[in-house]
Amino acid sequence: MTPASSLQNPSALLSDSHWRAMPQADVLRFVRSLLLAYDVVGAQNKRGRIVLDSLQDAADLLLDFPPAVHSPKKFLFPNWDQLFRFKLDENILLQPETAAPPRIIFGMHPCDLHAVKILDDCLFDGESDSSYRAKREATLLVGVDCTPDEYCFCTSLGTDRIAEGFDLFLHRRDDSYLLQSGSERGLQLLQNHAPEIFDGVAESPLPLQVKQCSNKVQFPIESLPSLMEEAYEDDIWQELGQDCLGCGSCTLLCPSCYCFNVQDKLEINLQEGQRIRTWDSCQFDQFAQIADGENFRSSQADRQRHRFYRKYKYLWDKYQRTACVGCGRCSRECLSQIEPVEVLNRLFATAPPALISDQPGSEYQPQMAQVLEVRSLSEQDRLFKLQLPQPLDFTPGCFVELSVFGLGEAPFSITSPPDGGNLIEVVIRKAGALTQALHRTREGDSIGIRGPFGTGYPLAQMLGKDLLLVAGGRGLLAIRSLLLAALKQRQEFGRITLLCGGRDIESLMFPQDLLDWHQSGLLDCRIAVKDQQNHWGVPAVDVSYLFKDLEINPQRTVAAVSGPPGMYRQINPLLFRMGLDDEDIYLNLERHMKCGLGKCGKCRINNICVCESGPIFSYHSIKHLAEAIER
Repeated sequence: MTPASSLQNPSALLSDSHWRAMPQADVLRFVRSLLLAYDVVGAQNKRGRIVLDSLQDAADLLLDFPPAVHSPKKFLFPNWDQLFRFKLDENILLQPETAAPPRIIFGMHPCDLHAVKILDDCLFDGESDSSYRAKREATLLVGVDCTPDEYCFCTSLGTDRIAEGFDLFLHRRDDSYLLQSGSERGLQLLQNHAPEIFDGVAESPLPLQVKQCSNKVQFPIESLPSLMEEAYEDDIWQELGQDCLGCGSCTLLCPSCYCFNVQDKLEINLQEGQRIRTWDSCQFDQFAQIADGENFRSSQADRQRHRFYRKYKYLWDKYQRTACVGCGRCSRECLSQIEPVEVLNRLFATAPPALISDQPGSEYQPQMAQVLEVRSLSEQDRLFKLQLPQPLDFTPGCFVELSVFGLGEAPFSITSPPDGGNLIEVVIRKAGALTQALHRTREGDSIGIRGPFGTGYPLAQMLGKDLLLVAGGRGLLAIRSLLLAALKQRQEFGRITLLCGGRDIESLMFPQDLLDWHQSGLLDCRIAVKDQQNHWGVPAVDVSYLFKDLEINPQRTVAAVSGPPGMYRQINPLLFRMGLDDEDIYLNLERHMKCGLGKCGKCRINNICVCESGPIFSYHSIKHLAEAIER
């Protein structure tokens, strides 16, 4: 489970949410009870201005307030944050920051809830930011409906509504509210502080309400990455650079910007102090200045371009979402009246026609491949040799999508080695309607093919190394491509060892290849099946037993493991016990890679899509992903 997802219980999302009616008076009683146990932050009038601050009296809470109020970011990622204190005695003493107080932000608009999800993505990614995490995990989020103003463009980004990412949400309904739970923590909050609402009559869920914005992006938001790709040298950045004052208001007010600076602040006695984190802005002229005085974004035009690319390109490439939620705070406060919607619509209007009118769905359209040969490997498995209309460039471990029109498509590993030509081999197991139809094809027939997709084994990095290949069952399909590629340049590798296991002889993939490899002298090929009566006379053991008496040099060995997920629980510890580094162990994490493009979500593991980043991964790159390896 990722850090962000640990804050929400999936069982309590929209389909399992509790929906309860909550009159205005009950909201007031609820907040009064919360104030006894939490620091409750909400919108309120102070000295003639609407601000977001800690409540002293529940009666001061505003739930109907304009979008112009400052974002809740400052309570999760403060503009001034003490990381730790220090004392400069004989031995430097570091004192960590105290624990974050339990807090509730009450009345967050949908766009701000989306902004918190963006902060979660970025600050939990890789080395998690523990200071943010502490505040995030100590904070519950209560959302409320809002009414967009003339600066909002949330409807263009889909952030005008939200189905998850909150603990409770208040939907307006005439003069009362319909309360929706979004997490177990939210339900517990309701049960403890408004038991009469928790035990009340269940209400029917409301459909997500689409709001109306007059300020709109005039093209599909999914076109943004390709639009920005072509706009890097556009003259519009120079125009914005001339207009921009570099004040940084746009980024400092943004609910999802998180650039910061770290500095030490000494007390007046010069013997103690604190290390603090403060907000910074990519729009400040010294933000990108390095030690020798060089500034790699020296002009305001460069800085404005970076701001737009950060919002609409760079994070889309990583997370498939914009880093902008369309709240309009930047354009409301910009002294130069720079408005993102106007900039994006101008870029779209001047984009090359080919960029705008590219054939919809072209990336999903297959080419036609001719079936040259069909060979039976077992009662269920057949090997197909396919001729493509043009050469296919791939690495061992990659896959293609094969299709029969009318029945759909499915992913299949390429089992042949890359040779720069247009011939490939795949093995198809007869299972459902699609694979049965593929089994009915004959030599000379044509089938659809897309690809290649994925990231395979880093063959070039393996040159000069010993190879230890471990295959279980159908895991030999990807291993075969790697092994054949290595055997084609045998002199470039050291010792090659193949450990292959299966249920019985009939379930082994490429039985003739296994016998040939065993007899060739080019590699050490060891085979095991669980069938005690197998006619090959191979050991009737699990593939892990083939490690017995296996001698390797861990400093020069690279291991590739491919098989059912449960097999990794046995094999990985053996490899570590033999001294292999986790960067030299490669695992095949094939999932249901339906689209091949990282869009459908079928093969997503936590924050990665297997079809884009894999299916071949080093153990080092995926050991932090809870769903990656069956444990």
